[in-house]
Amino acid sequence: MQMDNQLAFFSHVVSNDFAILVALLNKKKNGEDKKESNLLTSRNYKCYAPDHHQYAEEIALECVRQSGFANYEEMLKHIAKILNVTGETIEEIEHNIIFAIMALPTQNYTQEDFIRLAIELRLDPTEYSFLGIKNALLEKFKKNEMLPFYQIAMLINAMVLRYFEENPCQDSALYSSSLIELRSVEKFANFNLFKQSNFAEFSEKEIFCTALVLAIIALHKKDIVFYGRSGDSKAELIRKLKRFTVLLNTVPQFTKSSNIDVIQAIYAFSVVYLGRYQMPMPRKMACEMLFATQFEKFSDQEQNALVEAEKTTENLENLTKKLLANGVTKDQMQDLIGVLALSKNKLIKIENIFIEWSVKLGLR
Repeated sequence: MQMDNQLAFFSHVVSNDFAILVALLNKKKNGEDKKESNLLTSRNYKCYAPDHHQYAEEIALECVRQSGFANYEEMLKHIAKILNVTGETIEEIEHNIIFAIMALPTQNYTQEDFIRLAIELRLDPTEYSFLGIKNALLEKFKKNEMLPFYQIAMLINAMVLRYFEENPCQDSALYSSSLIELRSVEKFANFNLFKQSNFAEFSEKEIFCTALVLAIIALHKKDIVFYGRSGDSKAELIRKLKRFTVLLNTVPQFTKSSNIDVIQAIYAFSVVYLGRYQMPMPRKMACEMLFATQFEKFSDQEQNALVEAEKTTENLENLTKKLLANGVTKDQMQDLIGVLALSKNKLIKIENIFIEWSVKLGLR
């Protein structure tokens, strides 16, 4: 059997990222080994596992062999057909499958859930709904801003793991950290995709192939992000994402417990800071990111203060002095700058900007 050109990108994938796909190929739903898996008897697998990158070509061949299709494209199109989605290209079909699957766990989302998901994907949708998220993702893709698809890959893989009765990757530090990296992933990880009514008439082979396709799509999205169009290395992207995730938790801890003057000054600081880089942030998104609170949940007095803060004419230096005088520490100010610097996923030298303003404002 020849290597499938559509899966040639497997040669780029690092070993840890293959874990879910290898589990699908080697394990039954109940966790028992598959006797029919050629990987389990492969010399390379026996010698190098779990360093899966060493036998990436064998993994690609096994995906096609176990699917029963001639190649990945045939398998993808079959799954697309039974999910009732179409597309002109492989990439378009993959995107439409992603959206068809993602629509299921989000069908009962509140607007607040969509706001949180938008922030975690670093999107500015025109509306906080599934359609708004979908359109914003496609817009990012057109602009070659690929990092949101890294998070999407995590969400997809979280759902694929529900294929098994018990998560075969549960003991992996990589997946333990990935599943708590974004607040929304937990909802996807607990969503039993393969027991939904949409899959009621699927054969066991079709359910397996669906899981296989989703795991491959997740790898494909990561490959594009880390080796294709992002401009950053994989390590750099993960570092930025994890830093942003930590700051999303730490910044609201001191901002939402502040008095109205501090809330207003923090919001004004964000408006001025992001304005310097032509990166305005929608009010709802800014409130959730900075205060972990929706704008509508602020009191009338606080809402008026935030609206006034958007009109500020003060500079960053004066706003910094005001915040420090009101009890915000230098470390907290640096956290605030950090979350703002990382918030829009623009391909700019984020660390340089962060350090530059920390020094300028006397925080370092």
